[in-house]
Amino acid sequence: MKRVWIPLALVVILAAGGWAYVTYVDPTLLSQATETAAEEESGSLQEELDPGLDSVIWASGKLLPTVWANLSPLQGGIVQTLQVNEGDWVESGELLVQLENPAARSQVEIAGATVAEAEAAHARLLAGASEAQIAAAEAGVATAEAQVSLAAGRLLEAQKNVEFFEVEVTIAQEQFNELAAGPTEAERAAAAARVEVAQAALDHAQAAYNAVRGDPTIGSTLLEALQLEQATKSLKAAQAEKAVATQGATEQQLAVARSRIQEARSRVLVAESQIPAAVAGVQSAEAALASAEANLRRIQEGASPEDIAVSLARIGTAKAQLASAQAHVAQSQIVAPFSGQVGALLVRSGELVAAGQVLVLLGDTGSMHVETTDLRETDVVQLVSGQEVEVTFDSLPDQIFDGIITHIAPVSTSDRGSTNFTVHVDVPRLDDNLRWGMTAFVNILVAPQ
Repeated sequence: MKRVWIPLALVVILAAGGWAYVTYVDPTLLSQATETAAEEESGSLQEELDPGLDSVIWASGKLLPTVWANLSPLQGGIVQTLQVNEGDWVESGELLVQLENPAARSQVEIAGATVAEAEAAHARLLAGASEAQIAAAEAGVATAEAQVSLAAGRLLEAQKNVEFFEVEVTIAQEQFNELAAGPTEAERAAAAARVEVAQAALDHAQAAYNAVRGDPTIGSTLLEALQLEQATKSLKAAQAEKAVATQGATEQQLAVARSRIQEARSRVLVAESQIPAAVAGVQSAEAALASAEANLRRIQEGASPEDIAVSLARIGTAKAQLASAQAHVAQSQIVAPFSGQVGALLVRSGELVAAGQVLVLLGDTGSMHVETTDLRETDVVQLVSGQEVEVTFDSLPDQIFDGIITHIAPVSTSDRGSTNFTVHVDVPRLDDNLRWGMTAFVNILVAPQ
């Protein structure tokens, strides 16, 4: 930033001209000038530094659109198409860049199919049931009834098994108790009587055998020998039974009886464990039957207001999911937020870009202004909004444009140690040859402080 004092320059020029005049044209004036120099020196210097005189503030800047933006996608992806070229004018809402996002598009297709299915189901609900649907519902009730009967039969079978095995436990326990208690007096007496009978039979058989043995007139003793052998076996069996009746059961016999009790009890536990599943099967079958009957009634009676409300709610939910999926796809697009000119395309087709990556520079070049870049803090305090300025451009050095300060930044920026403030200058009549980003110079006439 430079400050030039115009009055001081004029004084210097006039002084040089006067000196030349008195030196070469009229030397007599030199002495007069010398005599009055001391008197005029203080007055001239005071006049040169008079605070009432104006000064000029110079500032550099750039020509920018009043509205511009760096555009980036909310979702990353591969650039599928570029719908515009640099320099194109686009309207608000126009598609600029399309990214390929297969997952998001798949979600849109799924959500769309869900909406179509919900709407079709709603239409069927309003149309009422067909004969085939009624027949199918009736068949469903019949099937459910059969399942209830089958489940009830399984439960009854499980209960019968428990009862049967409990009887086995009782019998095994009674047998064990009898063995453990030992034989009764009646059993001992009966065993002794059987021994006596068997002994008598053996004696008779022995006598018969002895009578015929060695008698040549008989010819054969085979029958008597067989009878004697059978009588001997019967006596031994009777004697063994008497021994058991006298001594009682052995430890091995008791162990076998105990194992029979345990086996019977195990079978009871297995049978009892099957009852809960059988009960659950009955309950499930009964619930299925109730559902089938309710479905049949609903089909026969037609859609209720509650059914219609639920169906409409299902459609609403499906449409909301579709809108969400479409919004997700839209995040893979760059759409012009306002009408303007494409200043730059920072991507090519086929490139992989990330969310938030700047792809397009867009600005409304129909409305441009100048933004200063090096206006120092010592100068900004002399400026006010609405102040008139002069603007020139490097590209058009011979033209001067009138401008007006429209905005003074409330916060400073720092540039290589200098504290600067950005000022916006509106230039109503710009030349058509001026372009976005061209260098501008702003001349601001201010009263010195």
